[in-house]
This record gives sequence, structure tokens and C-alpha cells, in this order.
Amino acid sequence: MHPLRSNLAVMACLSLGACVVPIPVPTPAPSQPSPPASAPAPVPAPTPPNVAAAPDPAVLGAWRIEQARSEPLLDRSAARVDFGPDGQLAGNGSCNTLRGRYTLTGNTLKIGPIVTTRMACATQAMEQEDRVLTALERAASARVPPHGFLTLADADGAVLLRASRIDAKP
Repeated sequence: MHPLRSNLAVMACLSLGACVVPIPVPTPAPSQPSPPASAPAPVPAPTPPNVAAAPDPAVLGAWRIEQARSEPLLDRSAARVDFGPDGQLAGNGSCNTLRGRYTLTGNTLKIGPIVTTRMACATQAMEQEDRVLTALERAASARVPPHGFLTLADADGAVLLRASRIDAKP
């Protein structure tokens, strides 16, 4: 074999050998006494399923927002809120769509963080949307009395939002 080729072959092998990364070999855990073969293995206690209380069916569905923080909404406002049976909240604040989560236990309402799109609208619509979002975020209770309007109130009982049911029929 030619000496130059031999040297190149040796150099190639050494170069490849330098690129090899050693893989650590796991060391066995300290030995612990194993249970006797006749002893059954302990069975972990079952974890109860995460079941949320079903929301009040009177609150579920789509609502047209009529009033937010004691002020009526503009004519032809797109402001609406939809309480889904799965704890999802959706709607429109007047200009932007909104989404979030909610829990309702009895009349106690907690609305999680609300996310919205960020379109610019007329000043009046943006101010109205701010009132709607603030009312939703501060709501601590939800009621649908016999007159059929949805009323959201704060922790002190002050009405924050009033809405009428949107008829589901076409």
C-alpha cells in the first residue's frame, strides 16, 4: 500500500474517532429488597374524574347585550354573548369578537381571561366595547329572572350587564 494513502486512511479514522460522543451507560439503582413473589403489588387509588358542575340551563345560549354598566347600547349594536354548555364564552363586544371560559355554580359566575380581536372601530363603538368587556370581567353572578333578561352583577350586587335572549329559531 502506498504510504500517503495509509497516512490518509489513519487520519480519516482518527478524525472520525474524535467525533464520537460517548453515550453514558445507566447505572443500576441501589438494590432494594423486592417483595415476596406471593405478595400482590399495591394498587394506586383511582383518581376521580375532573367533573365541573353543569351551568344553569337558563343562562346557556346566545344573548343580545342591551345595557352595559348602566348605559344602553347603541342602536344596531353587534354586542352579544354566548354561554356554551362546555364552559366556553363567545360573542362580540360591539366591534371585536371575544372568547373566554366561564364557570357558573348556582348563580356564582366567574369569567376567565377574555381574548378579543383588535380591529379599530368608531370611537363610540370602542367605548361601548370597553364597557361590555369590563362588565363581563367584573361579573360575579348571573341570573335569569322570570322576565327573561340575563342580568350579570358584581360582588356587591350592582348590575353590570343586561341582555335579552336571541331567538334560536330562523
